[in-house]
Amino acid sequence: MLFLACSNSKRLADGESLFIGSKVHIKDFQGKKSERKLMQNDLAAQVRPRPNKTTLGMRLKLAIYNFAGNPRKEKGFRNWLRTKAGEPPVLGSSVRTEANKALALNYLENRGYFTAKVGAHLEVNKKKKSTLIMDVTAGNQYTLESVRFRNDSSQIAHDIDSSFAESLLQPGAPYNLSLIKAERTRIDRMLKEKGYFYFTPEYILIVADTGRGDNKIRATVQLKHKEIPTEAYTKYSINDIYIFANYRLQSQRQDTNMADRVQVDDYYVVDPKHKFKPQIFSQAMIFEKGDLYSLDDQNKSLSRLVNMGTFKFVKNRFEPVQDSLLDVFYYLTPFPKKSLRFEIGALTQNDNRAGTRGTISWKHRNTFKGAEEMLFRINGGVEAQYSGEQKRPNIYNLGAEFNLSFPRFVIPFINVQTQSQYLPRTLIKLKYNYEFESRLLRINSYTASYGYDWKEGPRKEHQLFPFNFTYVKTDTLGQNVNRLLYGNLLFDGIIVGPTYEFTYNSQIGTQRKHAIYFDGLIDLSGNILGLAQKADYATNPRELFGQPYAQYIKAVPDFRYYFHPSKATTLAVRLLAGMGIPYGNSAQLPNIKQFWAGGNSDLRGFPSRLAGPGTFDASEPNEDSTKYIQTLGDIKLEGNIELRQNLYKFLNGALFVDAGNIWLYRDNAAFPGGKFTNNFYKEFNANMGAGLRFDFSILVLRLDLGIPIRKAWLPEDERWVFNKINFSDKDWRRQNLILNIAIGYPF
Repeated sequence: MLFLACSNSKRLADGESLFIGSKVHIKDFQGKKSERKLMQNDLAAQVRPRPNKTTLGMRLKLAIYNFAGNPRKEKGFRNWLRTKAGEPPVLGSSVRTEANKALALNYLENRGYFTAKVGAHLEVNKKKKSTLIMDVTAGNQYTLESVRFRNDSSQIAHDIDSSFAESLLQPGAPYNLSLIKAERTRIDRMLKEKGYFYFTPEYILIVADTGRGDNKIRATVQLKHKEIPTEAYTKYSINDIYIFANYRLQSQRQDTNMADRVQVDDYYVVDPKHKFKPQIFSQAMIFEKGDLYSLDDQNKSLSRLVNMGTFKFVKNRFEPVQDSLLDVFYYLTPFPKKSLRFEIGALTQNDNRAGTRGTISWKHRNTFKGAEEMLFRINGGVEAQYSGEQKRPNIYNLGAEFNLSFPRFVIPFINVQTQSQYLPRTLIKLKYNYEFESRLLRINSYTASYGYDWKEGPRKEHQLFPFNFTYVKTDTLGQNVNRLLYGNLLFDGIIVGPTYEFTYNSQIGTQRKHAIYFDGLIDLSGNILGLAQKADYATNPRELFGQPYAQYIKAVPDFRYYFHPSKATTLAVRLLAGMGIPYGNSAQLPNIKQFWAGGNSDLRGFPSRLAGPGTFDASEPNEDSTKYIQTLGDIKLEGNIELRQNLYKFLNGALFVDAGNIWLYRDNAAFPGGKFTNNFYKEFNANMGAGLRFDFSILVLRLDLGIPIRKAWLPEDERWVFNKINFSDKDWRRQNLILNIAIGYPF
């Protein structure tokens, strides 16, 4: 703080000043206060040069620049500190008043303030800091009195006129140059959907007549007939479609070498080595012979070919033939058919556990010549506790996984075709996992799944698995080993039933000021079977293949909101509600389906998976001095809020608050106070904290320090623990400061 408190302007030359920004005063403005504020911000953003960057109100990079001083060498730490980490001062002498006035007037005129006036001067205070003061007299904003299209005898003019009811320019709207450009783009895209392949927005002229008076504009949209070439008037249809399935970028012969072409439906497939079944392209393509050219169909066809996952490069071109026909050529360069991948990683939990994991993956593309993708993966890892009062067993894990995906819906006796830009996928998954907790547990699990993954668009995705089958076999190797309880982790039996998941993510594409993310999961097991057998875990437990099976309904909605007031600042909010209802053949959810609380992406001020359930205190030993490895619940409620701020290039900071808990659906004598009741709102745990994130693009390393501020297991009038925070107390720090080290953002 002392370093940053040093004046950033004291080293400036005599008569010089540090430019710190602008202040915009708007007079004679008739709009709302919110519109005035928006205009002030926009006008301030026009000012050049931009002042030095600030972080939480401090010019950190400028302070580093000044601190480094003048380096004596061209290389070295001091030179790096000044030229890379630092930033030179933006001087008041570099501010061009007249140029900034012109920028402001241009902005105002583009938004309909044609009579606006701008005055500007540079104001320097006693601390040698300068501000550009801009006095703006906005005047009245011109609005559109009428908007019409100048029709003529041409077909293209008739097509524009027929869609003019959808125009973005409406009478009564303020004049806005950006909206006029958007209208030209709208007309162009509309014409592209009607076959006008060679048309461009530059062939459209929008004339704004301000001679009407009363601050009104008569807008006329018309075609620049003198500039439009003959081909731009023509509607083109698709003629022959050629697909080069094994195109090599370095080859120049394949454009015309079509001797080995094979016709499938309306397409010619050129694949001399017969690497692909020609029918797969018929399923992927949207274009068909005889269709009018459509930009939307062109983009969808390219996207579907890319989403097959088999081709490294996809491009196309159009070639006019005869008067109004286009031949279409697609050039597809496949990925290598086989690939081998090795991965090694490290992990840490916030309860003094760390470990490593490794994976070997073998991928086979185009397995059956239908753009299928087969993946075989072997993974293993170990996790151990390196310190702490409570010693937990080492965990060893070994697994194998087989995945096979088809770029289409594979449904018996039904042929399903989609028109989305994304191809659907049919997924077959087989998985085996072995987990060994030293001297405690040995768990074998087997999973088989069959389902579908498809997208409506870039932001909406669905996953439906009508068939899921999991068998878990757990062997105990002793009881109360090292005085640990693990009974809540045991499950022997079968989980069988469908799952459905829907994801919506508005963050896809360009960054928006407001963005949301939603993920909803529905998970069912044993429902029809349990009802048919009239299963009851207490009086009539039933089995499948000689093993008990789980029966439950589970739903998990996860909602997130992101607010970006600037490029460097983000406010992120998450609300998660998980509800599992065990019934019939189950007293509780299987442990692998239950919820947990506490950890580096959850309640970051509490030990990993040891918060809750309810008012149960997992940190205190039971009467026989035993402790739980982890605690789980059937119900979970959680809320998080996090303020993220870029500090320096790859370094980001964060302040956060987390609150939530888990509960049991039914009473359990081993977890007194753990059942969900009407008093659940009094039983939330909460923490606050701060963190650093090192964002290296391909990897985000996260360090979060959390402090509990509310403990649900304490007596009701003592649960808020602000008054017990004591950083000078060694025991308090050991019990309450939780350091989380993780990869990626928590949400």
